Amino acid sequence: MQLTLKRSVMAVAATLAVPAVLAQQAPAPQPSQTVYITGSNLKRADKEGTSPVQVVTAQDIKDTGAQTVQELMRFVPAIGSDSNYDSTDGGFSRGVATASLRGLSSTSTLILLNGRRMSPAAYADPNDGNSTLYDLNSIPVSALDRVEILKDGASAVYGSDAIGGVINFITKSNYQGFEFGARASANDDGEFARRGVSAAWGKGDLDTDGYNVFFTADVSKRDRTALRDATDIAFSQYQQLNGRFATPYGSQISQYPTFYRESAPGTRNFGVNRANAADRLRTTLGCDPSEQLVGTTQMGFPATSVWVGRTFCNYDATRFLEAQSEGKDAVVMSRGVLKLGANARAFAEVAYARSERTYTGTPITLGQSSTNNFTATGVAEPFQAILEIGHPDNPFPNARASVGYRFANLQGGTQNLNESTRLLVGAEGELRGWTWDTGLLWNRSEREETYNDRLYLPTLRKLNTGTTLAQLAADPTLAQDVSNLGRASILQWDAKASTQFGQLQGGAMGLALGVEVRREKIQLDPTPVLATGQIFGLVNSIIDGERDVKSAFVELRTPLLKNLELDFAGRADKYPGIKTNYVPKVGAKWTAFDGLAFRGTYTKGFRAPALVQVTPGGSQVFLRDLFDRRRCEADERTPKPGATEVDCAKTAAGTGGANPDLVPEKSRSYSLGLIYSPTSSMDFLVEYFRIRKEGEVVQGSAFEAIKNEDRFPQNVVRDTNPANFVTDANGNPVENTGPLLMVKLPWENQGATEVRGIDFEVRHRARVGDWGTVSTKLNGTYMTHYSLSQHAGDIEHNLVGGNAGIYDWNLSSGKEMPRLKFNVASTWTRGDHAVNASVNYVGTVSLKRHVNAGTVYDQPFCHYGTAKPGDAEPNRDATVPLYEEYYPDCKIGRWVTFGLGYTYTGFKNLTLNVNVQNLFDKRAPYDPAEGISSTFLPEAGYNQGLHNNYGRYFTVSAKYAF
Repeated sequence: MQLTLKRSVMAVAATLAVPAVLAQQAPAPQPSQTVYITGSNLKRADKEGTSPVQVVTAQDIKDTGAQTVQELMRFVPAIGSDSNYDSTDGGFSRGVATASLRGLSSTSTLILLNGRRMSPAAYADPNDGNSTLYDLNSIPVSALDRVEILKDGASAVYGSDAIGGVINFITKSNYQGFEFGARASANDDGEFARRGVSAAWGKGDLDTDGYNVFFTADVSKRDRTALRDATDIAFSQYQQLNGRFATPYGSQISQYPTFYRESAPGTRNFGVNRANAADRLRTTLGCDPSEQLVGTTQMGFPATSVWVGRTFCNYDATRFLEAQSEGKDAVVMSRGVLKLGANARAFAEVAYARSERTYTGTPITLGQSSTNNFTATGVAEPFQAILEIGHPDNPFPNARASVGYRFANLQGGTQNLNESTRLLVGAEGELRGWTWDTGLLWNRSEREETYNDRLYLPTLRKLNTGTTLAQLAADPTLAQDVSNLGRASILQWDAKASTQFGQLQGGAMGLALGVEVRREKIQLDPTPVLATGQIFGLVNSIIDGERDVKSAFVELRTPLLKNLELDFAGRADKYPGIKTNYVPKVGAKWTAFDGLAFRGTYTKGFRAPALVQVTPGGSQVFLRDLFDRRRCEADERTPKPGATEVDCAKTAAGTGGANPDLVPEKSRSYSLGLIYSPTSSMDFLVEYFRIRKEGEVVQGSAFEAIKNEDRFPQNVVRDTNPANFVTDANGNPVENTGPLLMVKLPWENQGATEVRGIDFEVRHRARVGDWGTVSTKLNGTYMTHYSLSQHAGDIEHNLVGGNAGIYDWNLSSGKEMPRLKFNVASTWTRGDHAVNASVNYVGTVSLKRHVNAGTVYDQPFCHYGTAKPGDAEPNRDATVPLYEEYYPDCKIGRWVTFGLGYTYTGFKNLTLNVNVQNLFDKRAPYDPAEGISSTFLPEAGYNQGLHNNYGRYFTVSAKYAF
């Protein structure tokens, strides 16, 4: 048995390249025909192939109940925990959803739409693995025919970004008729609600009418869910262990100001500790008594905090926190194909996508520390609220003061609008034994990011010259919305041709040749008032760059024997300023006997530095929760003499910048697989993989810069006023220990990542007589190795099953890598009825510390909990002191969820479906890192990369075909 796919007019199609694994739905043998498979530009019989490709069919998509492509990707075990999820404000990546294969980052996972590239979204995210973001929000689930996932390095076929693999989203084609669908979903509390409608229309049969026109549209909306209403997590444990939502506390910074006295005249140091708070701190209790709180450690304050035991006006900042932000999405797609005689066809595609997100946020505040401001090209004059002696608001008659204050009359939060337009025209056909395809693609992404009510510095600075806080808050020029615009595009022409020639024992050889020319552009423009440094505490992203990329590739298939095939591929890519990059790939498949085959691949790969990494400009950042080892003790909680608790979780400016000397990342990939089909209805597939990526382009980390400050002092900028230095045992200032102001974070080629593991797949199909048919699929990934090195030559440790930066304390990565992830789904179909059931498994993650670079601890110890005398290092995270009493194994627990769905087609032209994910309402496991932030506000309450906080989730849908 085998599945025969319709021949696509695009140069894409595909299924797993094994005879029985392809046999998913066909009830009887079908004539073999040739198709294109993702990962190759050569046509082949649909039962052949040397590379591992997972196919997610339309039925699979429906059975998951996924409402978005990003949700669908969560059901793929090979997807890592470092994707972007677009559920709440994602900072630099807000509003975008991405996928990361093997945990090798979104930048190393190439996304295709109908076999051709997408334009990266208009972002310049400085976080590792986010320099190139392909936005999955521009692809509607309702338009998909299938998804093909090439889980192998593919730079030799597709060029840059395909180190981790390729995900090819293939939309419906040659569709005829009209259908309308509607859907709605929410959990059993009515939260995380979504609803949408879709329509599809097609006319003409390509074979009989000579043309086909297809149009599809999808519109959806999601509702806001407040963070406090997302209770399908370990809610009570977070309350008990972290103090998350355990008290009414929101923030001690409110519209009722707090004043801080200067430590000594002219120092601009307004730090306060418990020893001097009586003289240097004044609170204003102008709020209603019901809003007044007395600070406690249960609120998250450390015992050393000046707020413990002190009464203040509480501001309920928690009401602005979100578990899901409000959003609207709309996508329209159209495709037309026209026959040009017997052997040629012209085609065109048009698509437009729009996604809007609204993020709530707290009104802006002032603090007593200096705040960095930014221009388009660097750091502007900082601002620090300083009330001179005699200022109307200054409560200290003989000293200057600073103030903590919230402009509660202003609106916080942001809005994000992403738009994408895609145009493709081309032709394909057959000529004198050659099959050819050429196309011209233009794809443009646009982004508008708006920050609500940001402080205008020329007005704000009036505070320091005598204007009162009340007068300032009432000034209509104090705040304005700030909008930043971004545009990114690709203009690409490609052409390829393939043929068969010669004859070997296994058949004719295949040859494919192709060229590609692509122009990439990106432009990010901050609003003029921000670019000129007139907005308080808001960073810039400014870039204006373009480049031309020229590529050529070749593929050769050699069926040496009837049961042995060798495939070869090679590609050359020329990027400006970088020498031509050549990467090869070789694959082999040997059929030992009917039903048993072995295959393997070896490939080199590369990823060129992203345009945002080599173009002058970039993104500036605010760095938070920095441990300043020169001003804070090794326990990371206790300030040294002359410092304050702020220095143990410091906020400072970070500035990056382009590096024209960057070189491409390089990789080597290996795979070795076994395909066994003992019967026509059962298939087993086991695939070993190994991918090593070296010379990764990452932005220097603040953790590294501060740790290596003695070696590279130019990367750390400090306050040079000796009055603000920490003091030694004799009370003398210690040089170069002033408060942190800025950390420089240049892009660099650093270190390596290596992953190894086993993908496994089982498929079974059975007829049960009058009871219909049952099909079952198991897909999983078992990781055997995951290692990181931040610099070439660093010692590498196997981090699999843990959190990278906890297992090896030398690493700045927080990526989790569970050993095992799998899902199994079974569908029973009888007449008008279909029932599907599924199980999804995510393994445990250890939170124990084992090593620190070259130092291997004799006894690993838990990173969270109360410090113990036997700990190898004194800097446990003690914010969750009872953690080990509840979790003595020091692990994020496994997560097993069940799904159930039912489809009825008994009404003419109508399909009804109901799907329940997480049927037994399994709560997301507890992760101590997701309790409260350094400002004591509640965090997400679950590990977003591994789990979700939906709980039992219902989806109902109906589709009517006219």
